[in-house]
Amino acid sequence: MSPFKRCLRQYVEHNIHVSFAVFCLVLLTYRYAGIPADWNYLVFAFLGTIVAYSYIKNVPAQVSFKSGVFLLLQRSPWWVHIMGIISVLLVATFSVVQQIGLVFFMILSLAYILPGPAKLAPFRDYGAIKIVIVALVWSGVTVLLPLRLLHHISEKTLLLFLAQTLWIIVLTIPFEFRDSGKDVLRHPTWPQKLGPLRTKILGTVLLIICAVIHLCLSVGPEIESDLLITFWGSPFLITLCLTCFGLLMAQSNQSYWYSAFWIEAIPIAWLLMTYFY
Repeated sequence: MSPFKRCLRQYVEHNIHVSFAVFCLVLLTYRYAGIPADWNYLVFAFLGTIVAYSYIKNVPAQVSFKSGVFLLLQRSPWWVHIMGIISVLLVATFSVVQQIGLVFFMILSLAYILPGPAKLAPFRDYGAIKIVIVALVWSGVTVLLPLRLLHHISEKTLLLFLAQTLWIIVLTIPFEFRDSGKDVLRHPTWPQKLGPLRTKILGTVLLIICAVIHLCLSVGPEIESDLLITFWGSPFLITLCLTCFGLLMAQSNQSYWYSAFWIEAIPIAWLLMTYFY
């Protein structure tokens, strides 16, 4: 492997690439909403994503809380812990609404990796729910919290949150194809549960619903008390096309770079198109 590919692989495996994707989605929300970017929150979104993904990768499913903390300290690089401390310090600068929202999404993430009661298996036991949890956390962190609208959730805010969640679900489906060859059937992925063709059809339908929601938001009547925001425009439509192409071309024997780099690069491409198109 060439030095460039080794560096690129480290860039991906240390979760820097996915963190840039989250950073770009937050910045897109600020831009489309027409409000000044909160750089404390942007830095938190970037560092917090690195920390969250690093911790999740280092904690196996159904481990006890005590064992999970021990594994985090043992397996995670020292610089990840430093980023975690910086992230906590940045949270102290947020509004109370944002802090409450972060606690909620953190609990949702923990419900995915930590064990639950014997009669209520943890979310991770249901592989098909995995990408829904990921999408809810991503859209919450990249849409709801930057807008600070949790104290006044309007119908349009909920529609925007729903549209973003649907798009992120579709963006994540190629990872389900990648994992379908190694996940056991007790923890089925969408392709294992529905089949590859039905999964791609469902993903396409979700993208259409996402587009319709944004179209309705762009042409609907404006209410002065609401913050009118829609991602509708050429960059967004191109992003939907790229997402659909990535979905349709996904397969279980895809290359390492297909999902880990190219699919996760779509939010970055969206931001670049928005600023330079």
